[in-house]
Amino acid sequence: MNKETVLHRVKKIIKDSNLTNSEFAEKIGVPKSSISHLLSERNKPSLDLITKISENFEEITTDYIIFGVFEAKKDQIKHSNDLFSYEKLDYTKDSVKESNNKVKSIIIIYENNKFEKIDKL
Repeated sequence: MNKETVLHRVKKIIKDSNLTNSEFAEKIGVPKSSISHLLSERNKPSLDLITKISENFEEITTDYIIFGVFEAKKDQIKHSNDLFSYEKLDYTKDSVKESNNKVKSIIIIYENNKFEKIDKL
């Protein structure tokens, strides 16, 4: 998992897409104050916000926002002025079993669509 936080990735998406914070809020369909509160670290990003970003930016997946890893949507790789690069992931059941992976972190998603990441201590 990439060490960058979700907030840093959201800031990178805003910067790389050459949008103002207001334009970004409008594009993903949230109030400007939501983005302002997020960027000032007053609020934590919700799962709803992450989903809206992914739905409104064709090249951005929820995996990138949460984990920092790109996976092409619908097996199509899109290039946007080389702002984003992709790493195709293999999520098959057998690949996880054979790799002897150990749990590094867990993400808990609450009913109010907020989430929490718990890293292995």
